Amino acid sequence: MSVTGNRRGFTLVEVMVATVILALGTVWISQSFFIVLNSYNYCARYLGVVAWANEKMWESQDNLRRFGPSAVMGSSGEFTQEKKNVAWFLSYTPVGENDLYKIDLELSWKEGPRNSKLQRSAYAVYYAQE
Repeated sequence: MSVTGNRRGFTLVEVMVATVILALGTVWISQSFFIVLNSYNYCARYLGVVAWANEKMWESQDNLRRFGPSAVMGSSGEFTQEKKNVAWFLSYTPVGENDLYKIDLELSWKEGPRNSKLQRSAYAVYYAQE
């Protein structure tokens, strides 16, 4: 029997090229998965922080509407959401002479390699009880 031209199969080079392509595809797919997972975690935490920020802004507006310059509110603190520490800073300043107050709220937390920040501003009017 002669072993000349009709052999079927893959050469070692073809198998190695296919293995490299398969390995690169697997790496790209796994990297994409982790990027999507990181984005999902950020969005889920962001939605929780936004809900907390809206509640804090409403509470601050309510205090300023009721008590005006004698309102007592915390100016900073920290809370934990889904095992992440979120720091917050609240300030309010009078605007003009109309008993109008501007409220600024800033929240920050570390999400993976990035520092995330959320800022909210609102206004409140103090109506003195006469």
